[in-house]
Amino acid sequence: MPDTFDKLDTLIDHLDLNTRGIVSLIGAGGKTSLMFCLARDLANAGRTVLTTTTTKILMPGPKDSPHTIIAGAIEDLIKASKSFLKTYPHFSAARIRDRRSGKLKGFGPGLINQLWEAHMFDWIILEADGAKRKPLKASNPHEPVIPDRTSHLILVTGLDAVGKPLDEDHVHRAGLFSENTGMGLGSVLDEQAIARGITVEMKKATGFCLGAKSYVFLNKADTGERIRSGQKIARLLQTDPAIGKILIGSLTQGPGIVDSVAGGQVPKRGTGQKESGADK
Repeated sequence: MPDTFDKLDTLIDHLDLNTRGIVSLIGAGGKTSLMFCLARDLANAGRTVLTTTTTKILMPGPKDSPHTIIAGAIEDLIKASKSFLKTYPHFSAARIRDRRSGKLKGFGPGLINQLWEAHMFDWIILEADGAKRKPLKASNPHEPVIPDRTSHLILVTGLDAVGKPLDEDHVHRAGLFSENTGMGLGSVLDEQAIARGITVEMKKATGFCLGAKSYVFLNKADTGERIRSGQKIARLLQTDPAIGKILIGSLTQGPGIVDSVAGGQVPKRGTGQKESGADK
């Protein structure tokens, strides 16, 4: 398998973002960085892009987004967006800004669907999950908050979790992750446990947006050891029918993709089937 980053294709090529759609980002370990990387690539390709959330995000800086619209009503959001689109191909929006935390509170899935139906943007990219800046997470029953018009679902996982203990310092909702994977609290996180956690999250999330293309992005593959961990996790996930493609890469190096593995593969008879994350 390769051990160098592919700088020929952009992230939007690898994720098949070649028409129009809604991208929902879930998981942990780089969702915000991925959102703005995708927005930058798409805007550079001549597309119009809105970045937002159905949960909460920090106010983006000018390097990530030139402007942020704060609008509680769909009519106000559409009016302001039409004005900004005359100058900027990409900007952000939120419903309100919390005075205490400074975080932006986003829009419900229904309003995202309405905004999409207004046909102003080629792409709406949103964070549909919160992880408190941890590399891994397990979601509550009401999560993630995904619009049903989502065309591309991307679960992000930080490879820096490998080798770390299963605790709240490294996993958002560590107790729930323990229940989902059968791994004891305090145990060292390995590739099989991470693959099992991803399998549980993807099975649930794809039920919120039937028909969407689904991806896993294994982020922070910044060293040879992490690349090898990512490749092992990808092999464990490649027979999962809920996953269309697994990407291993880094949002700081390039950003670039070091490896890509097709998901939904039928396991070969007598090989590695028991290893699959879906079977654990």
